Amino acid sequence: MKFMYRRWLSSCVFLLLLMLFPAGSLLAQDTRAMPVYEIPRPDYDPQGIRAGGFLFYPELTLGLEYNDNIYATRRDTESDWITTIAPELDVRSNWTRHALGLNAGLESGLYASESDENYLDGHIMLDGRLDMLREAFFTGRTSYHRLHEERGAPDADDDWDEPARYNRWHGGLGYYHGLGKLSVSGGADVTRLDYESVDLVDGTRQSLSFRDRNHFNVFARTAYEIHPQMQPFLTARYNWRLYDERDPGVGDVRRDSEGYRIGAGTGFDLPGVLSGEIFAGYMHQDYDNLRNISGAWYGMGLLWNVTRLTSVEASAERSVKETIQQDSAGIEALDTSIRIDHELLRNLLIGAFFDFTHDSYKGRDITDKYYVFGPRVTYLWNRNLSAEGGYIYRTRDSNVSDREYTENRFQVSITGAF
Repeated sequence: MKFMYRRWLSSCVFLLLLMLFPAGSLLAQDTRAMPVYEIPRPDYDPQGIRAGGFLFYPELTLGLEYNDNIYATRRDTESDWITTIAPELDVRSNWTRHALGLNAGLESGLYASESDENYLDGHIMLDGRLDMLREAFFTGRTSYHRLHEERGAPDADDDWDEPARYNRWHGGLGYYHGLGKLSVSGGADVTRLDYESVDLVDGTRQSLSFRDRNHFNVFARTAYEIHPQMQPFLTARYNWRLYDERDPGVGDVRRDSEGYRIGAGTGFDLPGVLSGEIFAGYMHQDYDNLRNISGAWYGMGLLWNVTRLTSVEASAERSVKETIQQDSAGIEALDTSIRIDHELLRNLLIGAFFDFTHDSYKGRDITDKYYVFGPRVTYLWNRNLSAEGGYIYRTRDSNVSDREYTENRFQVSITGAF
């Protein structure tokens, strides 16, 4: 949970709100409906480097973190200092029609004492939009990520002598068409996950190839604007999750499954005050060799501009997640988050966040609750230099005592951008 990760996660909440509304909605255009940290600040925002029809935004972030429980264990905790180095390049087109963008970056984590925990993550993403008519367009995205699984993650194992590392490929296509007050959209995407073998504390090595899999999704949505500030909608999604190998931890069977989610809800936008959506429906995941999971599917994404200087974001969703826990088909999960931001000065932002996750393992008597919260401060020196500081508290409360842990993280970082 480095600063880069926290900023990315919080930004995703806002981007989710944008995607939930059709193009041209007030939420996509009105800066009054932006959270405080997204509002343009001409005196402090990087100007980028213009090259033809593109703008290049390079940046470099250097960070230092102290973690008092780097292995996320209940007992015999170990602390360490971690130095992070994260260069990133964002490229955006400035065409009047169509759009094309590229984002690429690396993040290196260097531990002062426990070098086996060192990591080098990276990503490259290409996205675009092809405008067909005034209210009709195609979207596309492809990406590659090299990632590591953090200690304390749901499926991380204490027997591992290093973090699990994996590669993720993703590609997707979408289409949106507006027909007056009616809009329809849909698309498909695929995600590929490949896990590398991991060293164990007993000196041997374990293959994680049984976690390699493909995720396929098709989805559709239709909405109707009964009022400029109210857009009811229907949404449906179907998925296939196909594994390369059998899982030795569940009787040497495959974890393949397919399922669907169907629901209804409404988007709303009270300009400059409250915007977002709320939905509810039904979800079902059918496993070939394990117990099925079904139940209520619901969620929300809200942005509340308390004042012009203070914003509150909230999100929640109930879903089904994958797991490698023995005899468990999957995780019935509820993820919630709240983020508060306040502009103390034009170049000084303060804020705090709280995340809560409830994981219930189907087929196993395991229930985990994650609590993550902390404050942060951001100082903007000028267009090219900014700094952040903060504290993160994370704990896992479980009915299986050996799974419990608590960690405290103190972080500072400085970012140079053009």
